[in-house]
Amino acid sequence: MSETIHTGVWSRNLALLAAATAATLVGTAPAQADDAPPVNTGKVAFSTGFDVTTEYWFRGLGQENEGLILQPWVDATFELYASDDLTLTGSVGLWNSVHDAVPGDSWYEADFYAGIGAEMGKIAISATYINLYNPAGGDIFAEEIDFGLSYDDSELWGDDGFALNPSATLAFEIDGGSDNGSNKGTYLELAIEPGLEDIFDSASTPVDLSIPVTLGLGLEDYYEDGMGNDDTFGFLDIGLVFSTPLDNLIPADYGAWTASFGVHAIFLGDSAENISEAFGTGHDDSSIYAVFGLTMEY
Repeated sequence: MSETIHTGVWSRNLALLAAATAATLVGTAPAQADDAPPVNTGKVAFSTGFDVTTEYWFRGLGQENEGLILQPWVDATFELYASDDLTLTGSVGLWNSVHDAVPGDSWYEADFYAGIGAEMGKIAISATYINLYNPAGGDIFAEEIDFGLSYDDSELWGDDGFALNPSATLAFEIDGGSDNGSNKGTYLELAIEPGLEDIFDSASTPVDLSIPVTLGLGLEDYYEDGMGNDDTFGFLDIGLVFSTPLDNLIPADYGAWTASFGVHAIFLGDSAENISEAFGTGHDDSSIYAVFGLTMEY
């Protein structure tokens, strides 16, 4: 694996945090059952967790596909203003990727982000600064300014808990580059995450299903390979993710815990495939990987 890889923040479908939208996702405490004590009724919400994944892909660029890949993260979100029509939040967090296959130092990536978000009815927008740092190499990979947009469409589908959850992220590189190219790139991500609640209806272990679908596009100088190509199509990722709350195992006073397991299929554009091959982490135009996750919100 190349030691000069410029990685990104994290695969959106691998982590519950997305830097471009994190400022609008956790503005209040997790919902509790009517007879459960409140967990956090203040203006600061915390979340943390980790993912264990068989492969680490960032926007269609292979980062690691061998050994143990552990990705812990922590996030704090602050309510800055709230009214019936508008909620403003600020968010700071740190995401990491630790690889035991990396020679010399397993702490491969540490990404700090800080953002601000606004929620207006069903629409949420955000702006986020991200610094992508390589502790093993002692230098930054890249810096980005990301803008996020999401829409809550759950009411359009009735009361069965189904929603498409569409979102978009527009990222501008302001230093470095994810593809090791000489130019700062612009990236667009379009995503939906339809889901069904209680596909396994059990009082002790209810199971939800979500199907995240993520399309990554290079608008300009983002997927630059060594042959001078700069494709618009970067990747398509389709997942099947099962999740269950751990209320019966962990008391509500210790936060709302959730375990998840997912399988993903990722399909690469030509430039993304060439870049991944140059990095030494990809040799095909598609791959299947699995992810186990554990999260806590308080």
